[in-house]
Amino acid sequence: MNLRNKLIFQYVRQLFGFLLVLLLFLIIAMMGLGWRIMNMQLSIDLSRLDASDLTLKIDYEGERIRVEPEIEKSVARHQGWLQIIDKHGKILYNYRTPADVPSQFGPGEWISYVEDRDASHYHVTHWVINQSEENLIILYGIPAPEKEMMQRLIAAKTGTSKETWDELNKSFSQEKAWYLVYDRTGKLIHQWNHPDASARLDMTEALQNGETEKNVPVRITSRYDTKSDLTYIVGTPNPNYQSGVQETSEDAMVKETFLQIGILLILVVLFAGSWYAWRVGKPLLHMVNWLERLAQGRYEEPIGKKGKPIGRNWRGKEKKSFRVFKEVFDALRHLSETLRSNEKLQQEIEQTREEWITGLSHDLKTPLSSIYGYATFLESEQYEWERKEVSEFGKTIREKSDYMNGLIEDLNLTYRLKNQALPMVKQPVAIVETIRRIVVDMVNDPSSSLHDIEFSANVQSITTEVDPIWFRRIIVNILTNAVKYSPAGTHVLVEIQSVATDQFVVKIADNGPGMDETTLANLFERYYRGGHTGEDTSGTGLGMAIAKQLVLAHGGEITVDSKLGSGTVVVMTFPAVIS
Repeated sequence: MNLRNKLIFQYVRQLFGFLLVLLLFLIIAMMGLGWRIMNMQLSIDLSRLDASDLTLKIDYEGERIRVEPEIEKSVARHQGWLQIIDKHGKILYNYRTPADVPSQFGPGEWISYVEDRDASHYHVTHWVINQSEENLIILYGIPAPEKEMMQRLIAAKTGTSKETWDELNKSFSQEKAWYLVYDRTGKLIHQWNHPDASARLDMTEALQNGETEKNVPVRITSRYDTKSDLTYIVGTPNPNYQSGVQETSEDAMVKETFLQIGILLILVVLFAGSWYAWRVGKPLLHMVNWLERLAQGRYEEPIGKKGKPIGRNWRGKEKKSFRVFKEVFDALRHLSETLRSNEKLQQEIEQTREEWITGLSHDLKTPLSSIYGYATFLESEQYEWERKEVSEFGKTIREKSDYMNGLIEDLNLTYRLKNQALPMVKQPVAIVETIRRIVVDMVNDPSSSLHDIEFSANVQSITTEVDPIWFRRIIVNILTNAVKYSPAGTHVLVEIQSVATDQFVVKIADNGPGMDETTLANLFERYYRGGHTGEDTSGTGLGMAIAKQLVLAHGGEITVDSKLGSGTVVVMTFPAVIS
């Protein structure tokens, strides 16, 4: 999988994970809100719950019913009672059921009991729930003292004795209740203990009958007596009234819960966003820091406080957030290693160049000194030089000039080869004969008279197209190098082999002291001057570099095999091509 697909997969997976967590959070928040609303309703009054809420609080297995303690506590707190009846009227469960409540209902009796609100001394609420594929009826009742007070008031009748009314008023005072009686015209004719009795019938107050399920301080019930054309209104204190809990408290709680959920959601998003930015941004920041270090010339991966790379854990393995960018980090490591190697190589080249310039300056200074000296002699008028002496001076000056010119040409040649600006004039050349003559010239050279130079060829003739001047330069440079950096008595073998119809090999081998690894590694580097023995470091340091570049310019290859004490073998492979 390439980097692009990895990034797409990674980001989609993380986004999906974040949305899944967010969805779970919202589901849990909604469940928490429902739980809070149910518990709030349960604490205010059991009658406020829905059938679905009660279903969660009641277990029915066979004929055994288990009601959760929270329900029973709420019933007891409101001084109520609870019954659970099956669909045939059989009571399956009783809790705090008073004696005046039927313990068994016949067919239709419980309906009459529930629907005839005035006949009962209780406020009765009923639900139908389904448990274990059975429909159950739940009856919940709480005392209704205002109904009993209403019956007393109606029984008193208008026109009864004063003692009867005094006794009635006393009973109302004991219950902290009040009553109002209005005639058929709506005029107040009797009232007791009402803090602000209206002289005319207030229909809104009379119509509060049946609102006992609300959390109000006073329960109000009203009755119109058709026989006497009187309207009775009775108010009794609500023993279950909770101060500070308004009827809209559920809405307020929902708003408060949603506000809390919103705040938590913002915090979750901020936290998740920060975590995600850190998780995604940390690898990117690591890349930026790494690139800045590379720009500053520090070619190493940034490390953390513990001295380990930031992208790796304590086991040395790549962290998960960094794995997606593995190709990028691998490329940065390769780039760092390459730059580090190049820097080291550049330093070595600079050092070699400085050494070469020093040596070249010395090589140029020596012939210049000779030229300057002989020129001074010739210029002097104090002495008359003989013609023979002048000729010798001129010969020396010419030789030194030729030497200096050779150095300059070598330097120019290596740069032309480097920039591929050297014109190659190829023509058919007899390779075996050309190399044999070079070897003969080298044998006859006084500088190599103490070496044993041998020539060998497994074919009599090889003709191919080469530049005769530069091809000769290749063989001369390598053969001269073999003679120059080996002691007297060294055996040097120049061998030509035809290895294929389109290739031939030129091998120059000696049994000299060989080269160390440093010399072998830098043998074809420009400006490098080394040797087998380290005794002779004269020269431009360009001979082997020029030889290699000329071999490559002819489409060939060159390899060197050498070890200290085992001699050196230079193998050149050239294409045998005739246009």
